[in-house]
Amino acid sequence: MLRAIKLGRLIYTIQKERDMSILYISRIGPGTKAFLIDEYDQTDKAFADMWDWPLEFTVHEKQYFRSKRKLINHINSRRNKLDPNSPDVYGEINFYSEIVEFFMEWMIERIRESGFGNIWKSLVVFQKITRCMLDTGAERAYGAMFFAQGNFPDQDLYDNYFRRIFRFNYNYKSATFYSDLVDPLIDSRSDQVTYTKSIRILRDEIKNSNFSGNYKSTEKAEDYFDNSTFRVDYLYSIQEAVASRVIGRINTTVKGYTENIIIYSVTAALVIIACPFIMSFSEALTSNMQEYSKILVKASDELNKERSKTDSLLYQMLPRPIADRLKRKSAVESEFFKSCTVMFTSVVDFIQLSIEYSPMELIDLLNILYSSIDNKIEMYDVYKVETINDTYMVVSGVPVRNGSRHASEIAYLALDVVSSVRYKTLLSVSTKQPLQLLIGISTGSVSAGVVGTVMLRYCLFGDTVNTASRMKSNGLPDRIHISESTYRNLNKTGIFIMSPRGKIEVKGKGEMNTYWLTEAVRARDKDPSKYTLPGEVDVLPETEATEFTSKAQGTSSDMRTSTNRKKISRSVNPIKMKGDSETSTQRKSVASGLGGEWNY
Repeated sequence: MLRAIKLGRLIYTIQKERDMSILYISRIGPGTKAFLIDEYDQTDKAFADMWDWPLEFTVHEKQYFRSKRKLINHINSRRNKLDPNSPDVYGEINFYSEIVEFFMEWMIERIRESGFGNIWKSLVVFQKITRCMLDTGAERAYGAMFFAQGNFPDQDLYDNYFRRIFRFNYNYKSATFYSDLVDPLIDSRSDQVTYTKSIRILRDEIKNSNFSGNYKSTEKAEDYFDNSTFRVDYLYSIQEAVASRVIGRINTTVKGYTENIIIYSVTAALVIIACPFIMSFSEALTSNMQEYSKILVKASDELNKERSKTDSLLYQMLPRPIADRLKRKSAVESEFFKSCTVMFTSVVDFIQLSIEYSPMELIDLLNILYSSIDNKIEMYDVYKVETINDTYMVVSGVPVRNGSRHASEIAYLALDVVSSVRYKTLLSVSTKQPLQLLIGISTGSVSAGVVGTVMLRYCLFGDTVNTASRMKSNGLPDRIHISESTYRNLNKTGIFIMSPRGKIEVKGKGEMNTYWLTEAVRARDKDPSKYTLPGEVDVLPETEATEFTSKAQGTSSDMRTSTNRKKISRSVNPIKMKGDSETSTQRKSVASGLGGEWNY
C-alpha cells in the first residue's frame, strides 16, 4: 500500500511537469525554462523515492517501461527536445499522458494486492481521487491549449476534453460515498467557489465554440491554467489526507500484528521452557490415572462379584423373571395362572422322628432330603416355592407358563423322587435311617405374587394349593397321590400309568375321586414340543367328574389291563398296594432314563 501512495505522488509530479511544459511551449508562462527545472527536480526526486522496478515490467512491450533508468532516460530525452520555437503541444500531452496512465494502472494493481480488508474503502477513495487529479490535469492542459492556440485542431481532442470532465465528475461523486474527507459540495465551498465559477465560464465558451472560429486569448489560457491548478492542488491535499489515514490504519494493524507476534513468541518460549515440567507432570498424572484405573477395575470387579452374589441370593429367594422385574421397579403385581400343577412332599412320621433324634441329626436328615430334591428339580421345568419343616413345595407352569407340560414335568419329578426313596439313596449319615415320603399333586389355577418387604417370598394362593396339600396328607408312604384334574391331564399324554384309588373323604373338600401315579412308560422327552397336549384341563366340570367317577369304579380292572398294554418290554408291575404280595418281582422301569434307576 505504501508503494501505491508513492505512485500517486509520482503521478501528481509528472502531471504538473506536463502542464508546465505545455505553458512553456505555448508561450503562456515565463519566457525562460528556469521555472521548469524546479518541476524536473520534483519529478526526479519522486522517482528516486521509488523502490526496485517490478519484474513483470522487464518484459514490457515498450523498451522505456522495462526499467526505472530507461524510463528516466526517456523523459530526459523529451525534456532536452522541448523548444518553444517548434511547439508540439499535442505531442507533449500524449507523451506525459502515456506515462501517467502506465503508473496509474500500476498503482491500481498495487492497491488490489494490498490485502488490508479493514481499509478497502480508503483505498477506493485514494484510487478515485488520483483519477480525478489525472482528469483535472488533462482538462487543464486541454483548456489552456485551446485558448493558447485559438481552437482544437480536430474533433477527437474536443471529445477527449469533455470526456475528461465527465469522468472527473463521476469519480469524484462516487468517492464521496466512501470517505468523509471528500466534500460532496466542492463547488459551493468558500475556498473553491471563485475558481469553480471561472472554470465553468471558460468551459461553456469551449462548449459553444465551433471548429472554424478563433478563440485565442493568452489571458483566458492563463486563467484556465491557474484556476485548474487550484483544483488540482485541492485534490492533491485530499489524496494526502486519505494516504495519511491509510498509513495510520496500516500502522495500527501492523502494530496489532506485531503485538500478537510478540505475545505468541513469548507464549511459545514459555511453553518450550515449561515443556519438560509439563511432560513430567503428564507422566506422573498418567501413572496416577493408570493406578486409579487399576483400582477402579478391581473395585468394579469386586462390585460385579458382590452384585452377582446378591443376584444369586435374590434368585434363590424369588423366581428369576420376578426378581428381574423387581430390580427394574419397586413393586411386582400379582398374577393369575389359569393352569399349573402343584406338588407337596413331606416326611412320614416327622414329629416322631423329631422326638427320637437330636436336632443335629434331624437337620442332617432334612439337608439330605432337600439337597437331593434341589438337585433333581434342575433337570425339570419346575420351580421350588418353599420348604416348611419337612414339607417341600414345587410348582410347574409358574411363574413361567409352559402350556400343557406342567402336569408331565411334576409327574416325572415325583417318580424320580420316589425312585430315590425306594432304593434308599436318601439315608441320614448319622442315623442310617431310610426316609419315607408322602407326595400329593393337584392341577388347577392359582394366584401368585411377592409377599412382604423383608425376606421376600414368592407365594402361591388358591384351591389348587389346598388340594395338593390334602392329596399329600391323605396319601400313603412312598406313593404318589394325585387329584382327578391331574389324572385327566396326564391321561391325555398316554405316557403315565395310573390306578384309581376311589372316593375318599378329604377334609374341607368332601368326597373326592383320587388316583395313584405309578410309573411312566416313556422317558421324559428333551424336546417338550413332542408331547404338547391338544388342550388343558384345569378343573373338571361337574358333569364330567361324575361320569368319570362311575366309570372308574366299575371298570378299574379293565383300565389297568388297557394301560398295561402300553408298557414297553422293560416296564414293570405297578408299585405294590397295601396288602400286595411281598414276593412281587422288582424290575427296572423305562423311567430309569429320568435321571436315576427306577426299580419297583
